[in-house]
Amino acid sequence: MKTILRTLAALAFGVPAMAFEADQLILKVGYSAGGGYDQSARLVADHLGRFLPGSPDVVVQNVPGAGSLKLARLFIATGQNDGSELAMIGSALGLTPVFSPDEKSFDPQAVHYLASLSNQSAFCVTSKESGITSFEQLLSSSAKLGATGKKSTTYTYGAAIKAATGSSIKIITGFEGGSEINLAMERGEIDVRCGYSFASLMRAGGQERFNILVELGAERQNLIEGTDYILDYIEEPSKREALVLVFSSNFVHYPLIAHPDTPEPTIKVLRDALKKMSTDDAFLADVAKRGQPIVFTPGEDVEVFLDTLLNGSPEVHRLARELVK
Repeated sequence: MKTILRTLAALAFGVPAMAFEADQLILKVGYSAGGGYDQSARLVADHLGRFLPGSPDVVVQNVPGAGSLKLARLFIATGQNDGSELAMIGSALGLTPVFSPDEKSFDPQAVHYLASLSNQSAFCVTSKESGITSFEQLLSSSAKLGATGKKSTTYTYGAAIKAATGSSIKIITGFEGGSEINLAMERGEIDVRCGYSFASLMRAGGQERFNILVELGAERQNLIEGTDYILDYIEEPSKREALVLVFSSNFVHYPLIAHPDTPEPTIKVLRDALKKMSTDDAFLADVAKRGQPIVFTPGEDVEVFLDTLLNGSPEVHRLARELVK
């Protein structure tokens, strides 16, 4: 009976009956529960099934560790290739060949990018109790910065700032996700968080909860009025170019991927479903209700963007690697 229903659903969606057969779709997230990645994944899980043949349930599973590299490795090694398992990984992993050329367990050009949910700048923030209220104060301090793993933007953005400006910021890694970083800030165990995406920051309380110090992005977006912009502090052209590369990963934030061996017809079904979801009235109403800004980028465009960066100047790649050590 399930096979018949799936076949009828596939016909209704205008796709081959074998292109997507899952009764349940597992969406794995490379970070802990409660953070921006987790909440974005759960938003997708609440709506995506309606746009897939058979309307499968979508279940979120958290697999935190190493800035989502743990999940990326597991997904490549053991993930399902029939579209029944997807992963949401850290945006910085898209630039793995640039920053970790010896890392062979995950190749961003091998997986299928299905979509990303944000292309907005990130920020550095401090707690209200830290006493650090400006970016200049941060640069002249020995503040403690919290990060998940060295492959995540919570680390790479902070490390790049430290190297490019010569500041004495201390980076502490090992947090499972953004929620744990925020909790550590509230406890006074750390002072600052960098690589905080605009969507997650607004959802977490924005300026009412944090001191927002500086915008981090390949170009200035002026998302928060009166906030400094990182490249205004960098004069050397080569450093500026390398920083642009570092911060470019945020233009493919909250990316969804499928296993490398997933058939192309299945990839098309998944990409089309996500595109339909992104313009659906119920989805957009839920986005507004949750205060969760979404800027949707189709998977095809994500792959073109990443390929352009990965095929860029070797010298710029080298300089960018030096910045995020």
